[in-house]
Amino acid sequence: MTDRYEDREILRKGGFAENEVVQLSKLRKDYSEREKNQAQIVKRRLEFIRWLVSTGKLSDQIA
Repeated sequence: MTDRYEDREILRKGGFAENEVVQLSKLRKDYSEREKNQAQIVKRRLEFIRWLVSTGKLSDQIA
């Protein structure tokens, strides 16, 4: 993965203003945090489903 400093330099050299670089950096951070939170939600759901199966409360049998 490219260093964040290098990313910002590429944007500056590409003609982005400093405030645009800051906004894009914030957007990138927010997106990354949102993705991490979404992954945690999926993991918790899978853990719950595993618990349901292991306790016999859920099976692949059709009632």
